[in-house]
Amino acid sequence: MSDSCCSPSQKPLALRSCPVSDFRGKPVEWLTIAALAARRVPPRQDFWMCKDPDCDVVYFGEDGTLMLTSDLHVIPSFKGAPSRNDLVCYCFLYSCQEIEDELRASGETTIFDRITAEVKAGNCACEVRNPSGQCCLGDVKKAIQETRETLQLMQ
Repeated sequence: MSDSCCSPSQKPLALRSCPVSDFRGKPVEWLTIAALAARRVPPRQDFWMCKDPDCDVVYFGEDGTLMLTSDLHVIPSFKGAPSRNDLVCYCFLYSCQEIEDELRASGETTIFDRITAEVKAGNCACEVRNPSGQCCLGDVKKAIQETRETLQLMQ
């Protein structure tokens, strides 16, 4: 299975940088922004995501629209200081802490397999629930690997 369950963007967008931090933006579909907006949904337009953890801008639009962390009902895990409670899967609400707990308890985790089964069943909605607008499976794999390495270093 591929590391992606979501449809790719319909058109490639030109590269843009965050107008506040100058951090290189990644394209995100308007549907993602609309789903995560805590207030008024911004007009349809091309949007980019600012992953700079020190910048309050999460999304910026081609017309100058800025979506700040305070404008969203979900704060993306890439904003601010990393926490073990950060979500790695926004559809099924799995956190880094849950990965760590399973690895500590049994040396293994089934979270990736559980998410994969849900994806195969058509139960994910990454394009609207994940702030990146993309599938989380790659992030989950990375989090599992990093947690394994951290736990090994602690032994």
